[in-house]
Amino acid sequence: MTLIGNKKMKPVSKTFFKGLIAIIPLILTLYLLLWLADTAELVLGNIFKFFLPDSWYIKGLGFVLGLAVAYFFGSFLETRTFPRLFISFEEFVLQIPVVKSIYTAIRDFISLFSSEQKGKFNKVVLVNIPLFNGQQIGFITVSDIEEHSHTFIADDQVAVFLPFSYQMGGNTVIMSRENIVEIDMSVEDALRFIATAGVVGRVNGEKNKS
Repeated sequence: MTLIGNKKMKPVSKTFFKGLIAIIPLILTLYLLLWLADTAELVLGNIFKFFLPDSWYIKGLGFVLGLAVAYFFGSFLETRTFPRLFISFEEFVLQIPVVKSIYTAIRDFISLFSSEQKGKFNKVVLVNIPLFNGQQIGFITVSDIEEHSHTFIADDQVAVFLPFSYQMGGNTVIMSRENIVEIDMSVEDALRFIATAGVVGRVNGEKNKS
């Protein structure tokens, strides 16, 4: 009876963990979205209450107000005059010591996900590591001498970002073009492969390029 019971439990436990692995990312994604919505509602809802009577406030108006503000702010940035005013305001903010560090860190991180920055972060490469006699996946961030003003990057060098596995962060390395090999892999597949240390991820049509 014990052997039969163990045989029956294995498929049950396998099915349970398969469902657990599938549902955890969905729950965490939903939780993050709800947290962002609640945060926007808390902050912008108080702003709404400050300018208008409390009787006018309905739960959810803060989140809707946030969406409207983001859309109209983006529309203003597409005009000719507003970007100049925003740049002037940004220069003023960057003169404040503590605020400068926090603002630039958040701004630069968010800009990585914007469509305007996709051209700066879309080349996946293998970086040669002689010390370990191996290679590491990275992303080229600076490759053309005309697109930056960093005098310490030579014409035959590139800037490569090497992310960590199972954690946020990474290292930016300036290296010779001879030490990298571009591979035919999408940024999404590469990030998934790195984030899980190769445990989870699909690499489609991987092909080395010289």
